[in-house]
Amino acid sequence: TDIERLRVLGNEGKPLALICDSTNAMKEGDSPSESEVGIHLERLIATAKHRVAVTIFASNLGRMISIARAAAKADRQVVAAGRAVHRVAGIARELGLMEGIPDFLDQDAYGYLPREKVVLIATGSQGEARAAMARIASGNHPVIDLSPGDMAIFSSWAIPGNEKAVIDIQNQLVDRGV
Repeated sequence: TDIERLRVLGNEGKPLALICDSTNAMKEGDSPSESEVGIHLERLIATAKHRVAVTIFASNLGRMISIARAAAKADRQVVAAGRAVHRVAGIARELGLMEGIPDFLDQDAYGYLPREKVVLIATGSQGEARAAMARIASGNHPVIDLSPGDMAIFSSWAIPGNEKAVIDIQNQLVDRGV
């Protein structure tokens, strides 16, 4: 952290707030910017042969927008699974933060789209048992299923303490050929 730079900015009265994340703060190296993450998402989604399911923190609007832009570039539609994803996207639209981003489809549209035209945004990046990705991985989601050859992307590190739950879901997906 460049403490001196923060001090200068503070003395100039410029920042209104400092927003940061302490999760994995003890890991060596730098975290990539969201634009860097977006580039990798674009590549992964563009090269996927079938469905792509991306699990996120529903509160990470920047990631949601990166996924939606990557989907649009790959001529795919975004389906949202999870109440929190819909809630955050709805608020962001009301605030004008998702201009140019096509509306997300509800999970009921999932089964009607060609496999190569779907990007699913799902809750459950931390292995939460009741979240969409856990139910999809276990085959217990009422509407959404992934098939062999589909791709799942976990777009965040596991928070310390959640590793086992995340790995369990990833293993279920691998067992299903995802």
